[in-house]
Amino acid sequence: MHMMFVDESGDPGYPKDKKWIDWGGSKLYIRVGVIIHGWKWKTWNERLIRFKKQNGLSWNAEVKASHIRKGKKEFSGWDKPRRVLFFDDLLSLIGGNIDITILSVSINKALVDTSKIDRFVKPEIRSFELLLERYNSFLDIQSDKSGIVVLDPVCAGSDDNIRYFQSYLQAYSTHLKPLRIVEGTFFAKSHTSNMVQIADICSNVFYRKEINTKKSNDEFKTIYPRFWRRNNRVSGYGIKRWPVKKAPRKF
Repeated sequence: MHMMFVDESGDPGYPKDKKWIDWGGSKLYIRVGVIIHGWKWKTWNERLIRFKKQNGLSWNAEVKASHIRKGKKEFSGWDKPRRVLFFDDLLSLIGGNIDITILSVSINKALVDTSKIDRFVKPEIRSFELLLERYNSFLDIQSDKSGIVVLDPVCAGSDDNIRYFQSYLQAYSTHLKPLRIVEGTFFAKSHTSNMVQIADICSNVFYRKEINTKKSNDEFKTIYPRFWRRNNRVSGYGIKRWPVKKAPRKF
């Protein structure tokens, strides 16, 4: 069975009156899934633990992108060159592992038609739907066609909504047939799961790439080989951007 560990970057909110220029939130909402087969998980997990220990961390240290970048918690006291080297080495570890597949969804909230129903307006819901569709398509071409979903719980209310929504999609979405994903969503707190931590790293890197921050291209290029592709295409498969900006009409 495959396991997809999911995390997100950005916030799901909208500014009042669509005044994006003065708003302090994010225009993008990113959701990323990192897939590994159950048979491959143990070897990869042990490799991550060795990597942590080799860098002076305990086996159960929580590795989060924001902590590394800002020198917080486990990385408190580390100078910037050491943190940058650790982050780059971790990305190389991810990018070089052929057993890992990455799926990603980028929601441009500024392009969303907020007059639609919640399913198409709330980025935390829409991104999850689009991610599940890609995961189901990925599973469809594997020899082992079953998979589960593991999320980092944020708050109890939204988790219940996500669990209900996944069950709803599995029952009614035409894009999830034949269904390959095991019913229900599983939750694992970041500090208890190395793979949820890897999903956090990948979502952070993809988010920074989408908003074109400094050094983001180099970081993204390191993990780019792991993004799922079909017929040599990543767009629409390993990377889904929504909504699609419509070209102006010609008269």
